[in-house]
Amino acid sequence: MKATQKILGFIEKVFVFVAGASMLLMMFLTTFDLLSRKFLNYSIPSLYEFTEDYLMVGLIFLTISYVYTQGAHVRVTLFEQFLPRRFRLVWEKIHQLMTLVLFFFIMIKGWGAAVRAYEFNEMSNSALAYPLAPALMLVPIGSAILCLRIIQALFNGLKPEDPHGLPSVD
Repeated sequence: MKATQKILGFIEKVFVFVAGASMLLMMFLTTFDLLSRKFLNYSIPSLYEFTEDYLMVGLIFLTISYVYTQGAHVRVTLFEQFLPRRFRLVWEKIHQLMTLVLFFFIMIKGWGAAVRAYEFNEMSNSALAYPLAPALMLVPIGSAILCLRIIQALFNGLKPEDPHGLPSVD
């Protein structure tokens, strides 16, 4: 299990680096587009679509597993502190299982959409007409890594860090 942990950790670090580059590229392109529109009366064609189709998808789905391991996903913890310790542990396992099922379905449906886009050579409807299959492939890849992390947490007792300061249920 230690090897799996290291491999997933390495993949997450690479994905976070790529997502960070995606965010920087999005920031620079958008700023350049704004400045060129304002001062040169020229807008970069299809920039909004490219940002939406590629950069945002990469930013979200490449970091989703890392965010999970850090315990940084949005959670409603208002009443958790009042639950008995044993019930909190059961609730956490149920919550992890529901999350696993949800992202498993996202992974399956995302894979189907990416394969269809590849088979039919689906292109964006923007002026650049770039292929959509690579962007769509990021959804099942990111969801699969998240599913592996959730399975690790369920069966190995690995618990994401809790930034909310709730007492541990270990």
